[in-house]
Amino acid sequence: MVLLFIGVNCLFIERYWVRFQEYEFRSDKITKDFDGYKIAVVSDLHYGFLNPEFWIRWVIEGINSRNVDLIVGLGDYVKKRGTDTELLKVWPILKELKARDGAYFVNGNHDHWANDKLSLELLERSGRSVRNKNVVIQRKASRFILAGIGDFLEDRTDIDKALSGTFHKDFRIVLSHNPDASNTKHEEKVDLFLAGHTHGGQVRIPIFDFFTDFTRKRFQL
Repeated sequence: MVLLFIGVNCLFIERYWVRFQEYEFRSDKITKDFDGYKIAVVSDLHYGFLNPEFWIRWVIEGINSRNVDLIVGLGDYVKKRGTDTELLKVWPILKELKARDGAYFVNGNHDHWANDKLSLELLERSGRSVRNKNVVIQRKASRFILAGIGDFLEDRTDIDKALSGTFHKDFRIVLSHNPDASNTKHEEKVDLFLAGHTHGGQVRIPIFDFFTDFTRKRFQL
């Protein structure tokens, strides 16, 4: 009975307890033009049997209702391996994300496992890819850099390439699916590294905790 309750709770109850956690980040590089700037982070939606379309849309609507300045997608938008179907269905929904400065994306390992070539094609066709490249977010005379990298497990991870053409004086954000990518060798300074993949430490076995460097906390790199 206990196992049945745990199963029902995980599959049909707890996954609807979606919380929008807020964090405040400060830096001397952030000017007053960006004071109060809000970034929404969405990751690991895993569209599929357990997270169907209505659930994905419910999350998207919740994000849109917050009227943020920028939205970043950190990958694993689908669940199932070896199929195009979920990729082709989830990307039109992702394009419904609305923010003042738009939404930008990188892929995760599950996206590659579904279909490596198609996942990259859909990412680039979105017009909002920051895979191993960057965009400039401007406010009056101020700016910050939004960059991204390929998945740590299934793609090319190149932080220096992603930040090429930017300056150390810039406030630089790097998007990654896997937080372990932050430990890869790079010369360029990263001010804020945003990653998903760990599901916030969704399932952790204490005795094996040393396998996980990053979960739901904030770390200084």
